[in-house]
Amino acid sequence: MAVLTVEDLLERLDRRELLLIAREGREAGVVRPTYPLSHYDAATLRRLLRRYADRLGRLPAVQSLLERYSRRIRPDAAPTQAPLAPPISVLMERLFPEVYGMEAEKEALIEWVYLPLALPKQALYYGVHPAPAVLIEGAPGSGKSFLARRFAQSAGFSYRIIHTPALASKWYGETERRLRALVHKALRQTPALLIFEEVDALFPDRERNLEWLNSVTLQFLLLIDELKTKGGVGILGITNRAHRLDSALLRSERFDKRLYISQPDREERYILLTQMAKGLPVAAEIDWEAWAEATAGFSRADLTKLLRQAGYHAFLRHYREGKAQLITEEDLRRALHSMES
Repeated sequence: MAVLTVEDLLERLDRRELLLIAREGREAGVVRPTYPLSHYDAATLRRLLRRYADRLGRLPAVQSLLERYSRRIRPDAAPTQAPLAPPISVLMERLFPEVYGMEAEKEALIEWVYLPLALPKQALYYGVHPAPAVLIEGAPGSGKSFLARRFAQSAGFSYRIIHTPALASKWYGETERRLRALVHKALRQTPALLIFEEVDALFPDRERNLEWLNSVTLQFLLLIDELKTKGGVGILGITNRAHRLDSALLRSERFDKRLYISQPDREERYILLTQMAKGLPVAAEIDWEAWAEATAGFSRADLTKLLRQAGYHAFLRHYREGKAQLITEEDLRRALHSMES
């Protein structure tokens, strides 16, 4: 089989991939464009890069693209070893400690994010990106951040949780620099996971946002494209206002999947209440089935607050009476009443 050369590779690439190589080459001092790269179309980018073809081969982006385009699907090219990841049921217990309910959502994170990062060779063989990007959305209090944080802490990858608004800077270009630094550091620590909390705050729709944020959103789009080319870094974006995100972020090859976290149904509320109550001094006669019914419409955060408020009433009784107390049905009723009032 003929070896794919850099010149052959350049002929196969679109403008996005050519621009990625040109930017990386410029940063490495390999490519010296005459004009700003945004002024080049695909044909002129290709002509520019051909001048430096003999030096482009050492760039990570070019090496990754050469490997991808040189690959031939043959029966004997399949990974010979079986995947080393445990069964899904085992991963569910290991990756989501103290995350009760949300079974479908947990399984989706395993299949969409964990497995491609943990088994990159097998993923590449089947054309699956080893750089997954998933948008997690849902109402406030639905458990989005809690789910993502527990996953990141237990997956065994290097990870960073970013409160996205904190990246913003009043200095021109500083926000973009911080974004690049985050991504490039993650690329040196693969497999890695980047979690962007409140992702809509910094990357809103460019047609309706503040002018200075347009370049920040564009920088984020380019960085996602870079990750898709190099692999090894997953992104989780968390928001309760997905409709405010720039539409380019939501197309395929950017945030590939969207995971919606719904409010818990009756069965999940029962599981949540009984599991959270295990570590509390609750009275044995509490009818958790009835409380699962009575809390229709409650979010996971609401259920946590209900138990915490009921425990507070028992705590005050302990203080007044000078002896240990149990959390009772009456404590729960008082807590519910205070939440509804």
